[in-house]
Amino acid sequence: MRPTKIQLILLCFLVVMTSCIPLKDVKYIQPDEQLKLNENGMIAFNRPEYHIQANDMINIRVSTRDGISLQELRDFTNTSAGGTNSLGGKSVRVQEDGNIELPRIGKIHLEGKTMDEAREAVESEFYKIYEPSAAYIEVNMPGINFTIIGEAASGNYFVQQYDFNLIEAFAMAGNLTPVADRNHIQILRTTPEGTQRAVVDITKESVMNSEYFWLQPNDVIIINPRRQKQWGIGINPIQTITTIFGGIAAIIGIYFFFKNL
Repeated sequence: MRPTKIQLILLCFLVVMTSCIPLKDVKYIQPDEQLKLNENGMIAFNRPEYHIQANDMINIRVSTRDGISLQELRDFTNTSAGGTNSLGGKSVRVQEDGNIELPRIGKIHLEGKTMDEAREAVESEFYKIYEPSAAYIEVNMPGINFTIIGEAASGNYFVQQYDFNLIEAFAMAGNLTPVADRNHIQILRTTPEGTQRAVVDITKESVMNSEYFWLQPNDVIIINPRRQKQWGIGINPIQTITTIFGGIAAIIGIYFFFKNL
């Protein structure tokens, strides 16, 4: 029994509809019943504290009063002509044993500590030697470094801020490609205990409740393609129809080529 014209049209329609990427799978942060609000009716954020790891860079900045020079810490200060020293600073690496080492102060163990705990540990050792009225020390991380790979501008990125989220990361990478699987964004996160793996859906606004919505240093973001890229079909009805009819025309052309040999 030969298929009728209506059946062929329906078949083509089904192929087109199943091959295209729905708008709901492309739009970011769509309304979601799972979104949690706090007592003030605002989005409940769950931004976890970062714990320092080996090979992290910690920025140390020392400031002193006029006329006071800390020769042994000169690399961490930036003296301006006249007035109080301006804040210069220098980054030091957390060594494999979890320590940083500062001139005269010596080793300070920071691995596993939050930034507040690290700041307290460094200040405690610093003020055992230097008078608080003469000099003070600031301790911070230079920013967040992260990696994006897959359906975006892949590469290593760095931002000089600490509250940076996935949407901002994608904007920094020039947005995701149309065939990016936004429903299954993978995030690899290193911790002192090991590497964590999470999958988030950035088409749903409830992703903002996730601790993985906020980036941490050394995060790796993996953006895999949807099946449409593997199939090589268009991402919208027009492109899909063009691809299908182009394929049919190619088959017909090959058929008549060999028929006329």
